[in-house]
Amino acid sequence: MSTPSTKDRIQSLTEPAMILSMAVKAYIHVLLESIPSGQISTLLIHPQTLRDEAFSRFWLGFSSTPTRSNPAQLEGSAALIPPLLSRVSGTVLDVGPGTGTQMPYLSARREDVKGIYGAEPCKGLHGELSARASMEGLDGKYHVLGCGVSAGELFPELRRVGLLHAMDGDGGVEEQMRRIKEKGGVFDTIICVRVLCSVPDLEQRARELYALLKPGGQLLVAEHVVNPWRTPKGSFIARIAQGVYELLGWRWFMGDCCMVRDTEGALKRAAEGDGGWEAVDMERSFGWSALPYISGVWVKK
Repeated sequence: MSTPSTKDRIQSLTEPAMILSMAVKAYIHVLLESIPSGQISTLLIHPQTLRDEAFSRFWLGFSSTPTRSNPAQLEGSAALIPPLLSRVSGTVLDVGPGTGTQMPYLSARREDVKGIYGAEPCKGLHGELSARASMEGLDGKYHVLGCGVSAGELFPELRRVGLLHAMDGDGGVEEQMRRIKEKGGVFDTIICVRVLCSVPDLEQRARELYALLKPGGQLLVAEHVVNPWRTPKGSFIARIAQGVYELLGWRWFMGDCCMVRDTEGALKRAAEGDGGWEAVDMERSFGWSALPYISGVWVKK
C-alpha cells in the first residue's frame, strides 16, 4: 500500500468527526420528533430505544450509496472487502450485515453458497437488508435472523431455522459450545466486516463464533481496530485521536462501536484451547489513521 500523503493523514484523523456528526444529527432529529407525539418521556426513560432508532436512521443514510460494481474503483477500507468475500462458500454466517452493503459480493458467490444467515439485531435495518438480498438474486438463500451474535440470542435463532438441534440448547452456554464443537460446528464461512467493534464482550463472542465454525472453516475478517501506535506502522497522534472521539461519545451515538479494540488478540485467544488456528493470512492497513484495519482469513484446525 502506497505511503499516505499529508492530506490523506489529515483526512484520516478528521473522517470520524464527519461520521460522528451525522450520527449526532440523527439522534437529535429523533429526539425532537418525539416531542409533538408525546413520546419523549418514553425515550428518555428508555434511552436504548432512542439510540437504536437514531442509529438505524443514521446507518440507512450513511450506507445508502450503492456499492461500486468495479472493485478496482474502490478506495480505502472498502477495497479490502471484495477479495475477502470472494472466498465465501458453503453454509455462511453473516455477522451484523446492517443494510447489506456487501450483498453484491455475496451474490457473485451464490453458486458456491448453500445458505447465508445474516444475524442483524437492529430491526430497523431488516427491510433494507431483505430488499438488497432480493435485488441481488439471493431470495431463498439469504435468511435474516433478528438477533445479535451473542450465544443467548444467536443459538436459539439457529435452532429455530434448523441449523442447531433442539437438544443443543440444554445446559449453559459453555456446555452448548462444547456440544456444538463435538458435532463438528455449523458454518463453513463466518463473515465479520465492520461489526466486531460493536459486539458486547468481544472475548466471549470470539469464542462462540469459533465454536460455530466447522474444522477447516474460514473466518473472514475486515475490522477497524485500536491503532498499533507502539509499532513502526502505527501512529501516536492517531491513537490520541481515537481516545478523543471515544470521549466525545463515539460509542453512544455509533451503536456501541468501540474504536480501540484489540480484535486480533481476541481472535487469537479464541483458538487457544485447540492450539491455535490452522492458518492465519492477515494484513494490517492504514496504521497511520484513526481507523486502522485488520483484514484476512482465519482457518480453523
